[in-house]
Amino acid sequence: MQVVIYPPLAYEVAGELRGVAPEVVQAIQTLVGDTNPLIITPWLRAYNQTQKFEKQGLFAIVRIPEREKLFKWVGPVFGEGDYFFKRTGSDLKIEDLDDARNVSRIAVRKDGYTHQLLASKNFTNLDVGPTYDSSYKKLAQGRVDLVLMGERTYFYMVKNAGLNPAVFERVGPKVSNSTAWLAFSLDVSDATIVQWQNALDQLKADGTYDAIMERNFRQ
Repeated sequence: MQVVIYPPLAYEVAGELRGVAPEVVQAIQTLVGDTNPLIITPWLRAYNQTQKFEKQGLFAIVRIPEREKLFKWVGPVFGEGDYFFKRTGSDLKIEDLDDARNVSRIAVRKDGYTHQLLASKNFTNLDVGPTYDSSYKKLAQGRVDLVLMGERTYFYMVKNAGLNPAVFERVGPKVSNSTAWLAFSLDVSDATIVQWQNALDQLKADGTYDAIMERNFRQ
């Protein structure tokens, strides 16, 4: 089972995998009796392998229409609103999506949620890079004008990139609402998907899920 680093949903400390996604997955595994290991995998490799190889899991990934038929889904495990961020103090004004379409460059991670979302909204000014970290660093250096980030996760993501969150400020209206899910390859049985979904629902009902969220979302 593949885990993509995306703090605080998934991150690594001294070789130990931590965060909302691995904690939720491990709690589900305990309930359903699954013993498959969780393996940190680069984003594009995990995204492609879960589509091409058998019996794969990818945790966690934003569920959008462009991905709907590529995977089987369990969730959601997280949700937030998504906004553009600019460099703090920049005089750039974004009042609507057309304003954002007219800036020079918006940094996105290749085939990531923000890349696919903005491409679906006919943005042609996308600066495509390999990681979210590279996007944030480009923005901090003034090499791009905007980055689309989640309102709850951006603090942790930019800190993970070695940057001060105060370097960025939110601008413009909400672009979308996103939810992160557990994604499985299409050959995984429907019975397994139902079993995992029922286990997740149980974690939410008994307070385990809320405890995991509170533990991980502390600034």
